[in-house]
Amino acid sequence: MNKIWSLEDVKKLLTETGKKEGFPCEEVPVVISTKMEKTMGSFYFRMRGGKMEPHSFRFSAKLLDGTYSGEIVEQVILHEFVHFYVNMRDQVNHHHDAVFKEACRSLGISDHTYFKEFVALSPKKGYLLLCASCGKTIGRRRRADAVKSIVRTKVSSCCHGKIKIKEAVF
Repeated sequence: MNKIWSLEDVKKLLTETGKKEGFPCEEVPVVISTKMEKTMGSFYFRMRGGKMEPHSFRFSAKLLDGTYSGEIVEQVILHEFVHFYVNMRDQVNHHHDAVFKEACRSLGISDHTYFKEFVALSPKKGYLLLCASCGKTIGRRRRADAVKSIVRTKVSSCCHGKIKIKEAVF
């Protein structure tokens, strides 16, 4: 098991990096999100009066829960800091362009633009939609209210029969 990162740990790394680079970010809120499963980190900004303003840093709870090594977590946090740094410095959204990549290299982190270290997502509970006549799987849904609506208002496309529900994990 790797280190479990707290919100304070993340803020500390961002603050230290900001001071070192001469671009403080301690006023920018940091959010840990349990909803982020495929995106490990992001930097949000907004345009106000033609000027770019930082909104927040967001990091996946999955990234910080000890699943990934400290080195990977630091790379993601610093990657998002670089977005903050180049976007606020130049008042342009650089995405992952040459300016962004150069700033990554100068900070000593990889300039790759996507997260390569995925651990398989754990299966979740859901519902299979089956044709009541032939048993063919028509679809699958996670939300119970969506399933109830489909069963009440739709028919299967294969036999035009009723649709039945089966709980499943996928």
